[in-house]
Amino acid sequence: MRFNEVMGALVVRRKAPGEFSKNTIDLLRTFAAQSVLAIQNARLFQEIEEKSRQLELASQHKSQFVASMSHELRTPLNAIIGLTEMMVTNGARFGTEKAAEPLKRVHRAGQHLLGLINQVLDLSKIEAGKLELNPESVSLAPLIDEVIGTARQLAQQNKNNLVVEAQEKLGALTLDPMRLRQILLNLLSNACKFTTQGEVKLRVRKVADGRNWVEFAVADTGIGMTAEQQAKLFEEFTQADSSTARRYGGTGLGLAITRKLARMMGGDVTVASEPGKGSVFTVRLPAGPNPVAKAATNGSRPPSNDCVLVVDDDATARELIAEQLKAEGFSVVTAAGGLEGLKLAKDLRPIAITLDVMMPDLDGWSVLAALRQDADLAEIPVIMITILDEHRRGVALGAAGYLTKPIDRERLHRMVSRFRASARPTRVLLVDDDKDQRERLRGWLEGEQWAVQESGNGREALTRLQADKPDVILLDLMMPEMDGFAVVAALQKEPRWCDIPVIVITARDLDAKDRERLNSGVQSVLVKETFRPAELVERIRRLVQSKPFVGSGMEAAS
Repeated sequence: MRFNEVMGALVVRRKAPGEFSKNTIDLLRTFAAQSVLAIQNARLFQEIEEKSRQLELASQHKSQFVASMSHELRTPLNAIIGLTEMMVTNGARFGTEKAAEPLKRVHRAGQHLLGLINQVLDLSKIEAGKLELNPESVSLAPLIDEVIGTARQLAQQNKNNLVVEAQEKLGALTLDPMRLRQILLNLLSNACKFTTQGEVKLRVRKVADGRNWVEFAVADTGIGMTAEQQAKLFEEFTQADSSTARRYGGTGLGLAITRKLARMMGGDVTVASEPGKGSVFTVRLPAGPNPVAKAATNGSRPPSNDCVLVVDDDATARELIAEQLKAEGFSVVTAAGGLEGLKLAKDLRPIAITLDVMMPDLDGWSVLAALRQDADLAEIPVIMITILDEHRRGVALGAAGYLTKPIDRERLHRMVSRFRASARPTRVLLVDDDKDQRERLRGWLEGEQWAVQESGNGREALTRLQADKPDVILLDLMMPEMDGFAVVAALQKEPRWCDIPVIVITARDLDAKDRERLNSGVQSVLVKETFRPAELVERIRRLVQSKPFVGSGMEAAS
């Protein structure tokens, strides 16, 4: 018994009549007491297991709810942000010149709300282990210029002076550029918010302490923090103190997400601060080996206009391929892994790349996807060399891009301009059930160089294709009747249509299965939050003027 509760019964019998000895009785009492504890522990263990299952299920439901709600909230936000932008930009057309300032306030509020939604979604993904990084070779100087251009407006709000100190020849990093922008903008935004009529400085430099790093330091002359405030700074939903939260606002998620993202990329974030003297937030990210030095040590000749890049983690395979190519008169540079290969591709711009699939740091498919996402590297022919027979998958991954709703006009224009057909208007088929979204995109593709047709759903689009084959298709995913996935599948089944470049524009948060389905026939995925019009124009022009990646006859060797 325990606390007057019967836990169980222990029955002991003797073969012969008589009493049990005192030692036997004491032993049985001890055994019974231990049995009670064992039974209790077993019950507690079962309860803990059940609680763990319930918590895991609750976490799954929370993640699903957050993902679903983020999509549901993004859809009306896309209309609010897009329509207000149209009404401000085209004031004369809509008769809204006098309402420009209120419309700008609505636009800013929509962007702010979108940022809050993205923060909650990012945190949910990180906690669930489902946040995917999309590493690619990134030139730091243009990225820093872009970030500073955005942050300059924030600095002006509090009359701060924004300064940049960056080493020359920073080169490239292999990381997720969208997440690096997110980290830097969050730190610069905080610095501008907590500083008034002062200075906010971004310092970027290379650091070597047994390993190569690139260090981003954001310093301000703002209010600063105590040691106690710094100790809880990176906790979720936490700010320096309640008075700071009331005065300056914010959710307390930005710095928590910033540190988690930096650690996912192999780095970290630290802070140094004094009350009244300002703060310095320092982000360190791994830079990897110097690509040029690495090329010199592997015995390759200096790169030239006939340079071929060989990427393979097997030293023997690299040597064999390199010798065969040198015998044919090519200059060869080799890389021992996917990350190094991306760095060298950015620096050398080879005429071709041979790419192994099975590599430990970054597999060939990820490298290929990163190459196709980089506008400077997307045209380089890639020959997959693998023991696996996955020719179709290699062809399917010939191009990939990612843009989000609400669409950034400048980035969309930059992308589409690269694909503009020169001899005649580029025929664009715009497929989206959202009339406002179609009107917005059509407004960005105005002019004699564009011939835009619209379809409100997938079935209507396929009917229109019977009569007129476009140069490129801009396709929404989430549509009634026939969604974008079904349209892509139908295009791939029809020989007349399978070579039409498809750019998906969606607010849906794509997972690995979605991307696998789309990769069989999609050149780019533009997520409706981050891409700019110029980027879409640029990508369309490249697709129209060159052979499409899908069905491009990429060579595979086994």
